[in-house]
Amino acid sequence: EKPQIMLYGNDRSPEGLPSQRSLPRQSNAKEREPILQGLVYFPENAPKDSVAKSSSGPQVKQQLDYYSDVLVLTAVSATQPEGPILAGAKFPVSSVRFPFSFQMYKENLLTKKNGVQETWDSVANTEDVILRATICPSDASKYPCEKDETKKSAEGIAKLISNLPGLEEGKVIRAPASLALQ
Repeated sequence: EKPQIMLYGNDRSPEGLPSQRSLPRQSNAKEREPILQGLVYFPENAPKDSVAKSSSGPQVKQQLDYYSDVLVLTAVSATQPEGPILAGAKFPVSSVRFPFSFQMYKENLLTKKNGVQETWDSVANTEDVILRATICPSDASKYPCEKDETKKSAEGIAKLISNLPGLEEGKVIRAPASLALQ
């Protein structure tokens, strides 16, 4: 069985073999490290959980148009959920296969907005990050679209984890977020 979480920095796997990370690189290109990652999925397509509770009440959402709708991913600080969007990405729904695993990199930071780089620098290794997924119509006035234009949405937390066995003192890892579109 393979471990579900790989701690980078360890040069040996649990069996004592060199990890892929410690093997020589084929190219000289520097490997990019994702700053955030997660999984976007439709819960109706996921295996049923007998313990899970579903939300009650009518949910009025528009019908999806798989050919023209846009999936918008955004990230905000957990301490300022209504604060500035720190990072984002958008994809045509037609090019996405669900469940959709994603990674965001430094290039996804919205550094052209004032204060975003400073906020990210303060959040990166000290706070949790809220990730939001929204499916918007292609003709939305802006991305992410307004609540009344949203066809499906989800929210999840990329939790910051520290003090794991085998993790160096003071080091942290960020868990991927789980985003169930509803």
